[in-house]
Amino acid sequence: MEMKSIQYLKAAASKLRDGKLKRLGGKEISEALNGMMLSLDLESKDEAIVFSALFDRSCGGRCSDLDDIASYFGASQLDVMEYVPALRSLEKKGLIVQTDTSECRIGRQNFMVTNYVIGCIIENSKPDHCKAKILEKEFDKYDLCKLVSSQVQDDDVTTEALFQFVESTERDYATMPLVKNLKEILPSLPDRTLFYEMCNDFVEQDGSGRTDISHTLSDIYKAYGVRFKVRKSLMDGNNPLITSKLIEVSSDREDLTLTTTGQKLFLGDDFGAFGQQYSGLNLYSFARQIKEYVHSKEHDAEKPNAVSKLAEKIQLIEESNRSLEGLSRIKEIIAEEDFRALFYIACDACANGDFLSISREMGELYPIKERNKYIKEFKEETHKLQRLDIMEMVTQSSIFGEYTVLQLTDKGKELYFGEDASLYIEKPEKKDLICASDIKEKHLFFSNKEQSQLTLVGESLQDANYNNMVSRLEEKGLPKGIAILLYGAPGTGKTESVMQWARSTGRDIIHVDISASKSMWYGESEKIIKEIFTKYKRQCKRSKLKPILLFNEADAIFASRKTGNNSSIDQTENAIQNIILEEMERLDGILIATTNLADNLDKAFERRFLFKIRFDKPSVEAKTNIWRDKLPVLTVEQAQSLASRFEFSGGEIDNIVRKVLMSEVLEGKTPSIAEIEKLCSEEKIGKSSGKSVGFNI
Repeated sequence: MEMKSIQYLKAAASKLRDGKLKRLGGKEISEALNGMMLSLDLESKDEAIVFSALFDRSCGGRCSDLDDIASYFGASQLDVMEYVPALRSLEKKGLIVQTDTSECRIGRQNFMVTNYVIGCIIENSKPDHCKAKILEKEFDKYDLCKLVSSQVQDDDVTTEALFQFVESTERDYATMPLVKNLKEILPSLPDRTLFYEMCNDFVEQDGSGRTDISHTLSDIYKAYGVRFKVRKSLMDGNNPLITSKLIEVSSDREDLTLTTTGQKLFLGDDFGAFGQQYSGLNLYSFARQIKEYVHSKEHDAEKPNAVSKLAEKIQLIEESNRSLEGLSRIKEIIAEEDFRALFYIACDACANGDFLSISREMGELYPIKERNKYIKEFKEETHKLQRLDIMEMVTQSSIFGEYTVLQLTDKGKELYFGEDASLYIEKPEKKDLICASDIKEKHLFFSNKEQSQLTLVGESLQDANYNNMVSRLEEKGLPKGIAILLYGAPGTGKTESVMQWARSTGRDIIHVDISASKSMWYGESEKIIKEIFTKYKRQCKRSKLKPILLFNEADAIFASRKTGNNSSIDQTENAIQNIILEEMERLDGILIATTNLADNLDKAFERRFLFKIRFDKPSVEAKTNIWRDKLPVLTVEQAQSLASRFEFSGGEIDNIVRKVLMSEVLEGKTPSIAEIEKLCSEEKIGKSSGKSVGFNI
């Protein structure tokens, strides 16, 4: 009858215990050892002999070192030493496990048969060696670093013995990814030893570990000269561990820490289990995480490796959130991690309704030289983020003065926020935006002279002609903004001419409310005027065709500037005019101003208008056409009579027409010519004179 595994073990143990490892030739012991080899898939009798002793002691809950094994057999440690290879073989098979992985000396190491193997033997089943390795803890990278650390901190171990031990351990675990990868990066054994020690510190302090430079170097190097030489290389930044970006020196120059690259090399797949977690962020928390890092003590812009460390951190946070929509596109457009960091910070500011101080953010990101370089680029509008049209620099005003801020453009908002971008893109208020498609066609009547001027402007604003004209002006180094002044008596067609230009060219109108721009609060008017031009620039970027910026009835802000000892109100109005003059000088678009008081126009404004068109009261011929167009029931003679007798502007004729229409509704018939003449006689409050050329209908 075939014996069970445990019976073979029992038979072998009864012969081997206190047998001084000498009674191995008998038939009974040979059968027991052979049976163990077959039932446990052992390779040699030596393995069976050692296993029988370990199994016997493990069943009693005891682990065994070489001294215990020697005592079991009643032999000397020297007798047992020849069975060490068998011991290692059993360990590799997973049948036994070393219980104190920090012990490197073979004589002090303790072993025990695994619970899984004991269970299999009791149940008379053959242990699966592969499964045994999985179930029982294997010697891993953490054990290796702990083992090296135990030798580093052992005062009895010399520097030479330490390096010999590390070399031997690496040889034993040459296939371990940490050992293999580290040897490719760091050829020097002492450098690798320091790295292993730092890895152990990192784990023991739960991912926030710091390695004390002085204590650690004194533990590794007993000779002062070598110790100081290594310390100097670390402080100077030319140590291989520093240049390979695996470790870094703390800002107080007292500690060493693993970089993100060093952590990844050490931890491998376990990287996410240590330190701060960055995965699972949404667009808003992602941008906030970037901002918090840049503004934290962890990022020191003045440190030599600050930018590279920043790049490393940005890559880590991005890699941890690869599922975020749009990140891959952002990385494709903005290759530089520091530029992406600034962009992300601007996104966080946008989400929170804030602006970025350019001097502060550049100071947080860069050392002073780079900071000034990039501030200069932003001011000259040559920075990459500006050229990509995703960030812009604008000037804000307050009671404390002006300050420059950075913010996202509409394109930048769309790039980062995607569908949510509409929440942050400012659109002109409906009262300020007149869409070209909403403007109705009206007939305008002018003299030949004025009509030719108006036609020239209208044709110039056609998109093809406008683009060609702007290109030519730019080539010649001339201002490329098109500024147009329409001036003259009220009701003569100035505003309606603008409307019809907009309708025929497809350009929307940004209408400026002059009264709203003259705030009662000192300093607010200048801010409002600047914001008008800022919003216009934004609208230009988001519009297919450049819109028209219309200052209607702009007498107050285009009048001559005040001189002498003026009040604060006069000073505010002068400041407003200076802002407008500066903006007109660098205008990239179309500005049209209408005014009834051209004589009060400041000369500085006059020279900045490319077109200046005067609107007078309409001539008799023009008024005749207006009467006929508005009231077709009139005969030519009647229309000529009304035109000759009454000095009306087009707007005043429009008032008469409206009264005629009201009479038709109320009385059910068209008023007679006598009744129309009576309405005309009631229109004027006082007399006025002047010839005209045009009118708006």
